Amino acid sequence: MTPPLSPIAIKGKIHPLTDEEDKPYLLIKGGRIELLAPNIPSELPVVDYSNYHIFPGFIDNHCHLLETGLTLLFPNLSGIKKLSDLFEILFSATKNLSPFGLILAFNFEPEVIKEKRFPHRLELDKVITRIPVVIFRRDGHSCVLNTRALLEIFPNEIPEGMELDRYKEPTGLLRGKANEIASQYFKNRLDSEAKRLAFQEGVSFAVKKGITTLVAMTREEDLEILLNLLPSLPIQIVIFPQTLNIKKVKEFGLNRIGGCILIDGSFGSHTAALREEYSDKEGEKGILYFSDEELFNFQKEANENNLQMAFHCIGDRAIEQVLRGFEQIIKENPLRHRIEHCELVPPDLLARLAKIKIYPSVQPAFEYLWGGEGNMYHKRLGERIRFTNPYKSFLNNGLIPLGGSDSPITPLDPILGIKSAISHPNEKERLTRNEALSLFTKWGAEGIFLEDEIGVLKRNYWADFIVLKGDILKGEEGEVLAVYKRGKRIFSSL
Repeated sequence: MTPPLSPIAIKGKIHPLTDEEDKPYLLIKGGRIELLAPNIPSELPVVDYSNYHIFPGFIDNHCHLLETGLTLLFPNLSGIKKLSDLFEILFSATKNLSPFGLILAFNFEPEVIKEKRFPHRLELDKVITRIPVVIFRRDGHSCVLNTRALLEIFPNEIPEGMELDRYKEPTGLLRGKANEIASQYFKNRLDSEAKRLAFQEGVSFAVKKGITTLVAMTREEDLEILLNLLPSLPIQIVIFPQTLNIKKVKEFGLNRIGGCILIDGSFGSHTAALREEYSDKEGEKGILYFSDEELFNFQKEANENNLQMAFHCIGDRAIEQVLRGFEQIIKENPLRHRIEHCELVPPDLLARLAKIKIYPSVQPAFEYLWGGEGNMYHKRLGERIRFTNPYKSFLNNGLIPLGGSDSPITPLDPILGIKSAISHPNEKERLTRNEALSLFTKWGAEGIFLEDEIGVLKRNYWADFIVLKGDILKGEEGEVLAVYKRGKRIFSSL
């Protein structure tokens, strides 16, 4: 990521996202912003984007980069209408994916297809028997396997979370801990070259969406592969090691840990940990992956090692468990510890988050896809949806929310995230356009200690910016036309 040395000027409708007035010229030298100016020296070369809008490059604070790339290499099931569509896609995939030795398929949503269910493993066996097949629900918290895959990972056991039919035979559906075991096992079956390709594909896709900095939630098994790739990638990747192995993280010289380590599951899979039972599943309150003691001991040790922590928490019971640990070890939050997703936040938990200034890392597209009356969140939670994803309440209580996608769970698309944040189904939680843009720019930079380098267009900051057709601050459609990282153009469709 070597910035160009020669000075250059960019002309356009520049939106710095600072208190400074918009100016028509952006002067860049050595990859950094020299100044915003009303005019420029005549001898400087000018790149003319006069008809377009220039904003700071987007920051995605929560992306599963490997899995995002895998959805570009393996079948992506978004948009299918019925199980026969799934079977056709799997059959076609066998022609191209045999070298991988297995088939992974992503973004399956049983609620939106005609049959309203997962396929049974025996149905999958009719399509593919010779190699393992793993189909992940869109949220990643449940999956269904064909018999070949099931016997490979669980040949003689029935783990917690494996669904059985009335004859006590496995249906192939795994939730909770069984799902997590299967997910890790089959991703580990991919060789290093396949993972490198997936990382590269994910980054290439991110660039086209205007992302110049991306926080990658990365499993311990994949850290070395991604670290070795960093110098060749066109954007800045901030790694959040998805592990509890403090020693390994320190050996790699990293200063973050946890990432999307699961404290609970998801609403869709009925595995997010709730204080009260699910509205559509009597007796079910979801799951916690750790005891209080296990989690506290890790939090204490990581904090003592000056590691910024992040945890996946969706339900109120999970958020409360993480807060209990933090409240015992910190009074302030200089390491900027985070809670990823931080979805079901009733007022008492909001006050506790605010007291110790935990950073909520949010994904606005969740509400766009599943929020609102009559939709999935409402079916799972009932009246509790008034407390889901309280973006405005975070701000009103002095918290800084960070914008992300959780890709591939929702699309790697900050503009979709911005639109979702301003159209929250709960009107009281809607952000203004400036606030929504800040989720993916200047506030996002603060969540990774980069607020003095990126996130706004300002003197001495890196020249990370995007060129859009349309002014998203006025509600216009924003099409990404060009992307610059440290003054170097890394994408253009013009």
